[in-house]
Amino acid sequence: MNKTTDNSTTIDQELYPALIQCFFIISAGYIAGQLNLLTNSHSIGLSRYISNFALPAVIFKNLVDIQFQNISWQFLTSVLISKTIVFFLTILLAYIAERPRNYASMGHYGIITTQSNDFALILPIIEAVYKESHPEYSRYVYLIAPISLVILNPIGFFLIEIQKRIDDQRKHREKSWQHLQLISSVCQNICCNPIVICTILGIIFNYIFNQHLPNTLEYILTPLSQSFTATALFYLGLTMVGKLNRLHAHLVITVFLLSIIKLVIFPLILRQAVFFLVKPINGSLHNTIDYSNLGFLYGTAPTAPSVVFYVPETMLGLQTIASTELVISTLLAGPIMLVSAKMINLHTLDLGTTQLYEILLTKTAFDVSILSLFCTIIVLIGFCLRHRRLKISFIHKYTFICVGLQMILAIWTIIMHYVKQPLLSTTSTIFDLGSIFIALATRTWVTSLSIALMITTCHSNELARRCSWIYHVFGWFIPASISLIIYFSALFGPTEEISLLGVEKLGKIQVILSILLLAFCTLINTISLLRIARRTYRLRHDSTDSHSNSVRNEAQPLMVDEDDQTFIPPFIPDEGDKQLFRHAILVALLTIDAVICVSILLWVLISHDRNGIYYELQFLDTVLLYGQGIMTFLVFALDADLLVPIKRKTMKILSCFGYNTNRSRDPIRNRSIENNDSLDFELQIRPNFTRQSKMNTSSETTFDGNEFCQWLITNSYLENASMARAYLQQLIDNQQIISINQNTDDTDLLSNWYAFSK
Repeated sequence: MNKTTDNSTTIDQELYPALIQCFFIISAGYIAGQLNLLTNSHSIGLSRYISNFALPAVIFKNLVDIQFQNISWQFLTSVLISKTIVFFLTILLAYIAERPRNYASMGHYGIITTQSNDFALILPIIEAVYKESHPEYSRYVYLIAPISLVILNPIGFFLIEIQKRIDDQRKHREKSWQHLQLISSVCQNICCNPIVICTILGIIFNYIFNQHLPNTLEYILTPLSQSFTATALFYLGLTMVGKLNRLHAHLVITVFLLSIIKLVIFPLILRQAVFFLVKPINGSLHNTIDYSNLGFLYGTAPTAPSVVFYVPETMLGLQTIASTELVISTLLAGPIMLVSAKMINLHTLDLGTTQLYEILLTKTAFDVSILSLFCTIIVLIGFCLRHRRLKISFIHKYTFICVGLQMILAIWTIIMHYVKQPLLSTTSTIFDLGSIFIALATRTWVTSLSIALMITTCHSNELARRCSWIYHVFGWFIPASISLIIYFSALFGPTEEISLLGVEKLGKIQVILSILLLAFCTLINTISLLRIARRTYRLRHDSTDSHSNSVRNEAQPLMVDEDDQTFIPPFIPDEGDKQLFRHAILVALLTIDAVICVSILLWVLISHDRNGIYYELQFLDTVLLYGQGIMTFLVFALDADLLVPIKRKTMKILSCFGYNTNRSRDPIRNRSIENNDSLDFELQIRPNFTRQSKMNTSSETTFDGNEFCQWLITNSYLENASMARAYLQQLIDNQQIISINQNTDDTDLLSNWYAFSK
């Protein structure tokens, strides 16, 4: 116990300064970008210095000194297999979900989820964690990096080049391209990459110099390599400036899924691959566990900034996704790396330490449940005040049931915290069955909600109503049946007490059935979300074609008043619910908890080892399971339809006690921007936007409001989203652009489709 404590203290002395150093330099770069201390040309020069001089020097210098005879090739093989699995899994998901198919997106998404910020961010963390126990582990980073750069990235480059050729052929139909030309172009780009060249030279000179760099070369390369970390982190902060302002609803789910695959799915796959491939030494698993923990820590590294430069300049949407995912993954990776680095050093926990962590997890579940209860109450009040929506939209009814179950789970956890042990047999039976049923029902009802969303979006509202019995059977009957099977199997069979916490309490039968149910729920949720994404895009694409045809066939501008009144966009669901996207986001968030829970249960089933990573995953699963109400609140808290009724009701109650709730509106909000000389609509905005639209899409006359506002900000016509929105409203008021949807609701201003009036 003392050894573990001393080791943890030593790691804290190295880890916290390393993390503070990394994120302080990132913050400095971000502040410099916000204050415009560095121009765009400065940042380009900085990136070229990093990629052409500093990083190649780091790779070459360390590869020459590596002792390859002491390298675990089984570990490197497991990293290669894991990255390959994640790479092609990402491509497959993009292939299924995106319509029309975009090969550039497939290739670039694969690169995003597999290329980590190896040298600037994760290397200092690994050096701090393993400085005393395994100092040789940091050298693996220099061998892992070429896996992406030399093996996987070229596949992504091929797909990007294929899409560029396809787009070019659409514009110039008489032009053709050859496969050999494509292959030679990609191979030439790879061979001319300084990082690839220095990787090959480092391996060659490792044998020439007998694994020791000559003093002359060392004096030359050391200053260059030492400048890399600070420069790369500073540049990472620069690239984060202004990226979140470009995020809109249609990109949320893509960025979210890419970040989850990179920071959650990849570490879990890598850890399992290392655990299966790295063989024990003399029958001891300590070596295997150490390498699996190293793989997990490496997997938590965020995406490398260089992925932004792989996107062609004409693909603005893909650039936005890449840059936004870079920001999100970097922000999320900070706490994940901190917790992982602290927990991986807890190898074998004694009974006292194990009980301490069990108590901590139980207290965490209690604390999170209190906050979750408060959040679910607010959401349920908002739903009840929208009772008219509940009568019309059955999707809201099923979401209401999900939120109700989340509230019951929170209340149940709070009650269980105050129940004294041991209990009477009857009382214990009720509590055991109740705990199992509620935990499973919260997951099965999420799947029922995903099925209802899929049928509503992909088929019809009427069919979804006729299939309501499926939702109730799967939501109520399945968890009730499994709960009874688990309880009676544990009651009459030999019990094996695995853990004091919920999903592992009644032995292997509970673990196995929970794995099967959660895996099935995850599969159904994923399929439903992918079908919803495909169907939504197809309907929106058909709507764009319809808008374009209607505007092209228009000869008289006055026809807008008549035809727009009868036009109904086909991508709006039948039930009139414009917030189904939020329900889909909720399903995606809650599915993540199921994936993490399956990983924990597989760990329990395969290995009886309980180290720090296990309790880290257990802690994460506890927070996500008992914090479902918090996630639901965050999803719907941004919904004005939910909060406005609560605000009105509160103001009405306060007015009864004499409080004056009237507030004058800010006149700045309605301030006109007509006097801005830089916004010449006829000479600058319209021709430049039309020219850019011709480069990116076949549709020249129609666009959505969010696309137009993003274009204004990206091209520095306006500073922020609020000014762009105000300018869009001014163009509508001046009838310089027309709304094809004929929807004047201010909340739908950015989602409407528009066309130029002349």
